[in-house]
Amino acid sequence: MTDRYHLSQIRSLADCNEFQYLLLGDIRDLLEEPADEVTKKWLLTVLDVLIELMPQERRLHDRNGGYLAEVLEEFPGWNRLVMRLHLKKLHLDYSLRELRNRIRSGHLWTSQADQAGAELKDWMKMFRDLHQAERSLIVKAMLLDVGAGG
Repeated sequence: MTDRYHLSQIRSLADCNEFQYLLLGDIRDLLEEPADEVTKKWLLTVLDVLIELMPQERRLHDRNGGYLAEVLEEFPGWNRLVMRLHLKKLHLDYSLRELRNRIRSGHLWTSQADQAGAELKDWMKMFRDLHQAERSLIVKAMLLDVGAGG
């Protein structure tokens, strides 16, 4: 696992996002290892850090006015779209906690490591898709704002 960041050093959403993607890379690497107890231990360690990062990410959003506040400041009518993305984010957070708990309890790792790996890969794809949707919405808002002002 990467030692570049410690949770207390995450001071911006950009740092948070970078750390999340580093952790996803660690998960991807661990899923390529043999499904034994050592791999399970390291996978749980990485998942724990990713889950511990969730409240820090929420605090950073709150400090910046809320989830995708920069979009809503310019386009308050996009509230429904932002809310849908936020609900997806909350669902992803919850589903990762549930998956981690099932892996920890042993119900998914020792006898069904392939299933757990597939679920983690699906979760990572949904995570990347959500981040892409967030970035796309921010870029769209910036382009419309610049276009309206010029």
